[in-house]
Amino acid sequence: MWAIEQHATGDFETYSEAGQVWDGTAWRAPPGAQKKGISAVGAAAYAEHPSTVVLTFSYRLPHWPAGMVLRWRPGQPNPQALFDHLAAGGLMECHNVMFERLIWWHVCRRLYGWPELPAAQLRCSMAKARVNNLPGALGNLTDVLPVPVRKDADGKRLLDKFSVPRKPTKKDTRLRILPEEEPEEAERLYSYCDDDVLAEVGVSDHMMPMSRAELAFWQIDQAINWRGIGVDMDAVRNMIAVLEAAQVHYAGEMRTLTGGLEPTQVAALRGWLAGRGVHLESLDAEAIDEALGREDLPAECRRVLEVRALVGSASVKKLYAIARTASSDNRVRNIIVHHGARTGRPTGDLVQPLNLPKAGPDMVWCESCDKPSRYPIRPACPWCAASLIGLKRYKWPDVPKRLEGHLPVEDVLPIMATRSLPVVEHFFGSALLTISGCVRSMFVAGPGMELLASDYSAIEAVVTAVLAGCRWRIETFERGEDIYLVSAGKITGRTMDEYAAYFAANNSKHPDRQKIGKVSELGLGFGGWLPAWRMFDSTANFTDDEVKRNILAWRDASPEIVEMWGGQARGLPWKGDYRLERFGFEGAFVNAIQYPDMTFESHGISFYMRGDCLIIRLLSGRELPYHSPRLWPGTNTMRPDTLDITYMTWNSNSKYGAYGWVPMKTYAGRIAENIVQATAHDIQRYGITALEARGYPVVLHVYDENVSEVPAGWGSIEEYESIMAEMPPWAQGWPIRASGGWRGHRYRKA
Repeated sequence: MWAIEQHATGDFETYSEAGQVWDGTAWRAPPGAQKKGISAVGAAAYAEHPSTVVLTFSYRLPHWPAGMVLRWRPGQPNPQALFDHLAAGGLMECHNVMFERLIWWHVCRRLYGWPELPAAQLRCSMAKARVNNLPGALGNLTDVLPVPVRKDADGKRLLDKFSVPRKPTKKDTRLRILPEEEPEEAERLYSYCDDDVLAEVGVSDHMMPMSRAELAFWQIDQAINWRGIGVDMDAVRNMIAVLEAAQVHYAGEMRTLTGGLEPTQVAALRGWLAGRGVHLESLDAEAIDEALGREDLPAECRRVLEVRALVGSASVKKLYAIARTASSDNRVRNIIVHHGARTGRPTGDLVQPLNLPKAGPDMVWCESCDKPSRYPIRPACPWCAASLIGLKRYKWPDVPKRLEGHLPVEDVLPIMATRSLPVVEHFFGSALLTISGCVRSMFVAGPGMELLASDYSAIEAVVTAVLAGCRWRIETFERGEDIYLVSAGKITGRTMDEYAAYFAANNSKHPDRQKIGKVSELGLGFGGWLPAWRMFDSTANFTDDEVKRNILAWRDASPEIVEMWGGQARGLPWKGDYRLERFGFEGAFVNAIQYPDMTFESHGISFYMRGDCLIIRLLSGRELPYHSPRLWPGTNTMRPDTLDITYMTWNSNSKYGAYGWVPMKTYAGRIAENIVQATAHDIQRYGITALEARGYPVVLHVYDENVSEVPAGWGSIEEYESIMAEMPPWAQGWPIRASGGWRGHRYRKA
């Protein structure tokens, strides 16, 4: 099962001006970036930058004595021993191997005549760390694992000296320090690179290797990241021009409103608002949205918050990220992080494709010219002057049935090409909201190609139903019925016949679907209570007491799911039926910690200890590790004598506590969420693997969606969705379908 392999190890140190902009006095971060260098542009754009060169390369082969590392620098004979190792089919592992692969490809082949580096022979200790649910960064990893060589903290100083351009001074006008100019410091850099190789060897030896199945999917992930996805750079540049004009305009409005404050002066703006009775702890998007929902908000404060939200919008700033990170062939690469989440799902990087904006302006579509314009409407169409009075309002990116398949962005982009803020606002209203709506469609197919995509329908809901054995839910999915309406009916007592009659009379689905069914299905599947409901019920349709009744009704209708979450006690102390009993996922988790020599099973999922690590073994055979799990006296007063559960993990989000390797609490709902999410991703992995094998190369996968790039006219949506719907052996018969498929030049939401 495990891919235990001997491998060489290698590490480059480089110099580059990529991601650095010279303004005549100093090197700055590129537009829209908060950091300089490779962090701003990504490894692909960095590696192909004409200024990028190798400073040193340290490497060792698997059969060499412990601690032995060799170096190569430009001008020296090439590392033939490593070339021979690779030519004989040997493996090479690096930490974040995509960087080494890109430098080898773009720099070493071009400048130094190195041979090609076979992708199939590469391995990555950073990916291995993530699969083991350990920190990805080498320095953090050496802090956590007991390795003989740790990452040298002096490395940052040395890289700042040799790897990036410097600001000249009157005494020293150099833009760059060459290693030969400071040989003693250069030797420290070379030793730092040697130590990195030894640290990488040490952490690799202390981690469980990837299973063969994990390794195979990681290699597919590498292929996806290597091929990248195309971007419409002309449109990106046009929209950036409009964006910058809008930012200047709104900054001027902000100064007028506040007496000179800039939109970026957060502390000062909070003080200005406080002086008018509006006290906010933050000006992030969530806090502003909440404040704008207040009916008592003074008009000038409302406008200040609206302007701050417009200028600070992260969604439109993705345009800068696309422009910075695009390679010379107008493709962005390496934007998917393998096993970025604990469950094995990927996370996004650089342009962050997993959280692309959905919203754009509301539109009205002219019946004479079939062109969109802003809503609220004006009397005459800005395109053809025909009357717009009485026309229907459409939410972005919806279009009239007569234009089905058309994307509003195709009408927006010619106007964006004027690069005129007044012109854009004349046609579409808010320029920034219009840009936000178009960002997703900046991802495009290459010349002569098309994107073809589909997503799994309610995959996590299906997985939850099947694992729990909730029969009415399974039958709902088997019949292809609307789970949101069926779920709403279970809570309200209304029948599907009543909902059908409502649709027949109103030509729209019953409000219960959105207000009750959708909220409950999205928010309650993993033990959610009031906060979970409110997260998906933004309009606050119910009082707290009504929400509680809805939640309890949902749970009463789904006892199998509640049983699957599990716990350590049944009943309630005040009802006289309270008793300690471990059951479901939480019960198996606790038992496995307490009895480390035994394996416990719940709903087909196995729980057991391996050393000081709790393992959850999924139906696919994939394992989720939880490091150093511990049981503590319980803090839940409603469940006396139960235990709290913690495990060690690397936390990089201040919302969850201290930064670093810290104990994290878990509980029934979160354990269930991990298992369901991981199982759903295993199904998606199976589908991606099948698509790749059947000639549909994947360029992007986002949660439950797959996107492939194929020759124009090749293949079909029907075949694509049928491939995605093929289930692995352990999920045969599960009612999981792919639907909403589309094909076209531009990426869009299904």
